Amino acid sequence: MNARTSILRSIASNWPFENGSGRFLDSVASQCDLGRGEVDCLTSDGFKMRVFADDLIGRHILMSGKFDRSTVAALADFAERGDVILDVGANIGYVSCLLLTLIPDSVAYCVEPQPDVAALLRRNVGQFGEARAHVLEAALSDEDAELPMRIDDQNRGRSSLDRPSEGRTIMIPAVSTDRYLAGFERVDLVKIDVEGHEVRLFENASAQLARLQPRAVLFESEGAEAAPAGRIAAVLDGAGYDVFGLKKSLLATTLRPIRSAEDCDCNDYIAVSRSRALPAKARARLGR
Repeated sequence: MNARTSILRSIASNWPFENGSGRFLDSVASQCDLGRGEVDCLTSDGFKMRVFADDLIGRHILMSGKFDRSTVAALADFAERGDVILDVGANIGYVSCLLLTLIPDSVAYCVEPQPDVAALLRRNVGQFGEARAHVLEAALSDEDAELPMRIDDQNRGRSSLDRPSEGRTIMIPAVSTDRYLAGFERVDLVKIDVEGHEVRLFENASAQLARLQPRAVLFESEGAEAAPAGRIAAVLDGAGYDVFGLKKSLLATTLRPIRSAEDCDCNDYIAVSRSRALPAKARARLGR
């Protein structure tokens, strides 16, 4: 590692604020030679990971020891010991590994359709033992099918079933979200990162969300689908959830109620169950 990369890595790994290190790394990490292919590293939370050194998520973890940690921390505030976690679009497993580290006796079910990414996911979550981590190599959708997925080799987290891409296309197995969730008796926390496929997933999952009533659902959404008139919000409201946007400043990540399309200026949202009791940290985040 050259001197410039070492200096930038030191800045990123010792970032003094809750947010902002990601934007810093987006601007500089691609200029650093961190190697190619698979590389082992240690995260800032003390768990090991194997990452793709030439991929955006891998570069962030290699440079700072984390990836979008404040967003995951917001979800973790809704956690309780022994929770069942569902990680849809798990990528190489950073979110699952972090939650398994932070939440004692928790169990994670990880869903990831990209074969090479799923292989690293299995390796990374495998460190927690077979009883605590399970991997489904597929996409969750609104049908059981083989679907074309466009792969972004520079940022595998942007690979998508729905968004245009200049990358290569592969066929991947898709599983009905309703059918998959029907096999669960309990789910407590959900993270969904499916790059534009959210509406189809949520609409297919509506009955199971109402039945399982996870405490909190973290998801990405573009546009105004999380607003009251949006299709995602309609599913969540019908299932018994209130939607909050994750508003980030340099110093803090706060939850703001989504009351209109104008409030949908976030990348990430958390849907909170109206019927389940919340831990103290979650109530504090919500100002309750």
